[in-house]
Amino acid sequence: MRAFRALGQETRFRIVSLLLSKTFSVGELEKHLKVSQSAISQQLRVLEKAGLVKLQKEGKYTFCSINRSFLEEINRRINLLLEGRQELGLTE
Repeated sequence: MRAFRALGQETRFRIVSLLLSKTFSVGELEKHLKVSQSAISQQLRVLEKAGLVKLQKEGKYTFCSINRSFLEEINRRINLLLEGRQELGLTE
């Protein structure tokens, strides 16, 4: 699953961890993570493609938020797997 691969990289994991608390602009993420804005933007594209984050442009700013419904679905599937109740057909 693309989401798990995306979370395997430390900076992307840290971005998702921050976004769990609130929405951030790319500039705010840059300050928190002490990583260049271009590196943050590159990592956000991977996370967006994986379905983990949502990006919204407002003027010259890009705001990032967690895709909670997607994370809840991943959580639901993992719980089913752990409970052994259902065979999961996870796709790439």
